[in-house]
Amino acid sequence: MAALRPHTLTETQKRRSLLQRMTIVYGFFLLALLIIVARLIELQIVRGEEYNEAAQAQHYGDVRLPAKRGEILGMNSKTGETNVFATNATLDLIYVDPALIQNDAEATAVAETLADTLLTEEFHEMCSNGKETCPRELIIPELYASAFDPLLLHKIIQSGSFLEPIPIGLPPSQVLQIPDLPEARRLFARNIERRISEKRMTFVPLLYGATKVQMQQVEELGIEGIIVNEDQRLIYGNPEAIRQSSLDAYARALGTPLELDPVVIRKMLRTRPLRYVPVMHRLPPSLSLKIKEHQLASLKEAQDLRRQAADIKAAQEIQPRLRSIALIQEHWRFYPDTTIASHVVGFLNTNQEAQYGIERTFNPMLRGQAGRISTVSDPQGGQILTADQTIVNPKDGDTVVLTIDRSIQKEVETIMEEAVRKYQADSGQVIVMDPDTGRIIAMVNAPLFDSNNYAIVYEKEPIILDAEKEKQVVVEVFHPETNARILKAYIADVFTEEGRKALSEKTQKALADIEALYNIEDVTRYYLYLGENNRREIFPTQEKGLWLKYKNNIGVGAYLNRTIQEIYEPGSVMKPVTMAIAIDQGEVTPMDIYDDTGPVKVDEFTIKNALLTYYGKVTMTNCLELSINTCMTSVGFKLGPKLFHRALERFGFGHITGIELEDELPGEMKPWRKANDWPMSLLATTAFGQGISATPLQMVTAFAALANGGKLMRPTIIDRIVHADGTVEKTQPRTIDQVITPETSDTITAMLISSVNKGYAKPAKVKGYQSAGKTGTSQIAGPGGKYETGTGSTVASFIGYAPAENPRFIALVKLDRPKAKNITHGAQAAAPVFHDIAEFLIKYYGLPPDDKTGGK
Repeated sequence: MAALRPHTLTETQKRRSLLQRMTIVYGFFLLALLIIVARLIELQIVRGEEYNEAAQAQHYGDVRLPAKRGEILGMNSKTGETNVFATNATLDLIYVDPALIQNDAEATAVAETLADTLLTEEFHEMCSNGKETCPRELIIPELYASAFDPLLLHKIIQSGSFLEPIPIGLPPSQVLQIPDLPEARRLFARNIERRISEKRMTFVPLLYGATKVQMQQVEELGIEGIIVNEDQRLIYGNPEAIRQSSLDAYARALGTPLELDPVVIRKMLRTRPLRYVPVMHRLPPSLSLKIKEHQLASLKEAQDLRRQAADIKAAQEIQPRLRSIALIQEHWRFYPDTTIASHVVGFLNTNQEAQYGIERTFNPMLRGQAGRISTVSDPQGGQILTADQTIVNPKDGDTVVLTIDRSIQKEVETIMEEAVRKYQADSGQVIVMDPDTGRIIAMVNAPLFDSNNYAIVYEKEPIILDAEKEKQVVVEVFHPETNARILKAYIADVFTEEGRKALSEKTQKALADIEALYNIEDVTRYYLYLGENNRREIFPTQEKGLWLKYKNNIGVGAYLNRTIQEIYEPGSVMKPVTMAIAIDQGEVTPMDIYDDTGPVKVDEFTIKNALLTYYGKVTMTNCLELSINTCMTSVGFKLGPKLFHRALERFGFGHITGIELEDELPGEMKPWRKANDWPMSLLATTAFGQGISATPLQMVTAFAALANGGKLMRPTIIDRIVHADGTVEKTQPRTIDQVITPETSDTITAMLISSVNKGYAKPAKVKGYQSAGKTGTSQIAGPGGKYETGTGSTVASFIGYAPAENPRFIALVKLDRPKAKNITHGAQAAAPVFHDIAEFLIKYYGLPPDDKTGGK
């Protein structure tokens, strides 16, 4: 199999001639006709469903043949079996053609049939309780919209409508006035009937998000049938109210304020019958089948009535009462495991555009290439059967097989979700890697999101701020065109007259210029600060003191794969890397002594130990067991800046790992080019993981070299690419560098075993097994390099591997800003999480015990 080249896509297409030139005219036409007929049979029968959409969109001379998007698979790390993370689903859209409805009674029958069929008990239950799986077509004011209103329940409670206390977590259906199923079906039927009773197109949106100037300019034109809705910032047209004889002039006049081509505007505003009213997307197959059964019954009913008709004319007037109902196949990306590996896989949005993860990184491979049928047309646009017809078959997308083990990914996600909740962290990450190959077995981010319902990250819930808290709300105003930040200030500085006066003249003018064109609220973001560099985005409501916040606290930040797209100062998990470098260079041995007498003064800074405890004479092994900053400072000094910087570069710090995912960050490490580039204070702090930034992936990759004999492996998340033609490109393990000797690897492993057995890392130990690892607690740098203090101002982490002597896995655990009472350190939060993950992995792989001590 060929070596994997994940970021390239072969564009060469095999073009073959389907029609051979014949010397005999009759033979030429016969062969051409046979080939074309065969192709039509394939299109209409064999692949008819696949090309249904293409046939509907056909224009003279060219037919586009869609390609099938490739799948994304996972792979069991024990058996090699695959599972599906992303595939393609074909589901029906149901719509009504009002032009085929003969009278009001038929419209009522159509609406009631659809409502009774589509609004199932299951949909009623999930919609009544505000579940994200509720079809969006049912989230309308008369049905279930109230169940999705985060403010409504709060308002009901505040109104005193309920005399008894409302239990926390009570489903909305038990509090809100949501109709029961029969009433909901009746209301849904009336909604459908109202929409399908229109025979002509009367609503054409021209511009969403219109500015003040655009709305004013359109209103000044005074065109009858062009409506401006200032509340919704919407400009739309009613073709039936527009004088069609003046349409050219109107289109030219509207072109400038709407910033649209007048030709496009003219087409949008021409009068035409309403032929398409969508009722519901993504019908479950069972509902599609029921609709087809209703249509068949309607057809049989019409046939029976025709046989009973008085004459042929009367029979011809009888039509199936449901003939206006139609189903169209829609192709959707489907993620069977919903949340599992969603940060790795990514998703396709409603426009079928690849967003995040593998879906975006490998989009050129996954999407394939559309084919086409090109024909020669006569002057009237008719297709001519000739040998010059060109048929290019579509090339289906490639299948991407990941190294992610679904069973491990799922279990680790469950563990991490619970840890984020338990320790009240903003977010958390875990990477599980095979240290010998660099293969990523699990890559977890919490909070999770559902790739099928990715918009759930926008869900909000109410919070109440008293008057003092409201004063502390910070706003940021952005220029709507350049997205440049105009102002960061307290809310009163922007939205009160007194506050405005205190701003500089330049800022006041900038705000005034924006307000002349836009609503200032639309370009303002609001934040509630919980710490110097820790904030929540919040959203104002019409009620004073009542605000909204994201349910998951981070909103669209949930899409971020923080294992590669966010850097942090790693803290004490860097100490083993520093120690390994020093041992490898012959600067220290495990039994060398450091006299820890107190804080160490370096330049203008004072280095202290985390718990302000000093231990006297300690060995280098003790330095790791007790995580002694002052000791590591001395190790850094022994190495010196030039040697230390070069060694860290070889370990992968300061540049990306090269994993097959977009937007990987390289971390931050100050360059060293000449003497004095690194002050002694930077050398000292880098030795224990402050003053240097890395991604979690960089850290676990570097740590893996300590475990595997000193080899820095290129991490990979791709097992293989299976091309549409059946060829396979396999990823092979790749060694980047031999960063330390195997002997040093054995030495540092023994020291890290002692760290787990005797040191702060004890909570990570799994009974009966030797584990090697190190805790980490790092401060978070704020503006100007000053570190935050107080609750939620740390990152707690742990990196470890097991079994220590012959590791089957290495895992990094990281918790961002844990805020649970008395929980700030890696030993308290991250090490127990590693224990749970390691215990699961040991059982999963069936690893035999290797710890003869019998202790935990």
